[in-house]
Amino acid sequence: MSRLAGLLLAVCVSTAAVAEKGMQAIGDSTLHLDTTEVTNRQLARFLNEMGNLQVRGVFLVEAKSAYALVEEVDGTYRPKQGYAEHPAVEVSFEGARAYCEWAGKRLPTEKEWQRACEGPEGLTYPWGAHMRVTDPTSRTRANIAGAEDGFEKTAPVASFPAGRSPYGLWDMSGNVWEWTHGTDGKPKLRSGSWAHGRTTAQCGKSHDMYSSHSDVRGNSVGLRCAR
Repeated sequence: MSRLAGLLLAVCVSTAAVAEKGMQAIGDSTLHLDTTEVTNRQLARFLNEMGNLQVRGVFLVEAKSAYALVEEVDGTYRPKQGYAEHPAVEVSFEGARAYCEWAGKRLPTEKEWQRACEGPEGLTYPWGAHMRVTDPTSRTRANIAGAEDGFEKTAPVASFPAGRSPYGLWDMSGNVWEWTHGTDGKPKLRSGSWAHGRTTAQCGKSHDMYSSHSDVRGNSVGLRCAR
């Protein structure tokens, strides 16, 4: 093999590795974020390898919740039927951080997350300035507040092509809240969710009621990772 062919092969392998990890570059920087929210299939693999540990008395994932989409059967975690590619939920801040570290990544900071959502133009939503209820295309942009978009609760990741961010990230508005490291050093939830309205789905909004509590979990709380 020639030196040039070897170099080209190395570039292809490197590119394939990034694609396999499902990450997108944010502009010209070295920052990458997961293209989609972490799924129940991915979370189950993490739990099977690492176990559902407790941090200060709080499980990483509230798997015994009636709303959890990952279940433990005969000592093995698995996605509930039909939910493998839905976003993981019932994940605490420590659970989100542990998952990202296990995956060789980390949680994004609040600023990094917002930059990935709003793009270089500082958009209000990942797709633009507005989300009008009367606009029929709004149903193809985000999973928020109700079943009019075809999903009563969570939707499979990457279900809303018209809602991708300027950097190609899916579900930066709606589906589930995502854990970040806040600018004040506290955990912060961003993105809005299927259970909340248009305002909280804006790129610049956080979940102020629960964000600072690392033990918060719920059927609308998930994550994506950065590197």
